[in-house]
Amino acid sequence: MTIVCATHFTASSSDAVIVAAQLARRTRQTLWLVTVLPGGRLSTTAPTEREQAVHDALHQEARVLREQGLELEVAVLHGRVEQVLGTLCNEVNAKLLVVGDSHHKPALFATPVDRIASGVSVPLLVVRSMRPFEAWSKGEQPLKVMLAIDHTWSSALARDWLTGLSEYGPLDVVATHLWSPAEEHARRRGADAAQTPVDEGALAEELTREAEAAFRVMPANIKTRVQLELGEGHLGDLLLQLADREQVDMLVLGTHPREKGLLARLTAPSTSHEVLAHGLMSVALVPGEAPPPPLRRSTPTSPRSLKERARRGP
Repeated sequence: MTIVCATHFTASSSDAVIVAAQLARRTRQTLWLVTVLPGGRLSTTAPTEREQAVHDALHQEARVLREQGLELEVAVLHGRVEQVLGTLCNEVNAKLLVVGDSHHKPALFATPVDRIASGVSVPLLVVRSMRPFEAWSKGEQPLKVMLAIDHTWSSALARDWLTGLSEYGPLDVVATHLWSPAEEHARRRGADAAQTPVDEGALAEELTREAEAAFRVMPANIKTRVQLELGEGHLGDLLLQLADREQVDMLVLGTHPREKGLLARLTAPSTSHEVLAHGLMSVALVPGEAPPPPLRRSTPTSPRSLKERARRGP
């Protein structure tokens, strides 16, 4: 298995690299350390001054990690960050993409992390602080996770993803369902069925029992607790309030396939966008979209070509 970590040599990227290295080392996975330059490669022969500086910085970082016993590959890629990272993750059969992010301001248009989230078909871990992951990887404490659950397929995928995550260490999970009694009553009883206060209590009990049953098959090192919260409107903001109340290290969301492009970014923000834009904790997004098409082996950014060039030297 493989982990990909994208870096642009900032403080937040450094945290992401440390977390990715800890996870790869703990499970003896290969780590791909990658940086992306915008646009196409200007020269097919000698690298530009900027490309050489990025190449040197990346290989210096890789040298330190290899000295720590990590199996590692490096790549300098060119193009739109979401496209090249999505294709690379598909090519190397990555199970996780790790990035850093220090953006906490509202944004109308998609941020780089938004674009990455919409362009990759593997789980994305956005690291906001390395400290809880460091203690977790050392076995000092479980990772405190909030998992947003509902009745969708993407929610089930996110729940199942926690099983793989628990291979790195124990998890303390609070599974949170934001629900509307009226919508749940209509879903179960039919849109025309009358609802009473007694029905609301019965529905809450049903939801809780169903969620708890779904978590009984989880590994023994995953401790789970189910909570129901009434919620409508901007669910991302509500989830962040609850995550802050629970003081979790990471918020996990299953993401839905959605419309891409300018129109999608001008419409009401998605839950994942709200969480990425406003959250202070780390975020993991588990997608359900199909993988991107494979790279042609003749392209200069394909992993095989990158490995061959690395063996020959710059």
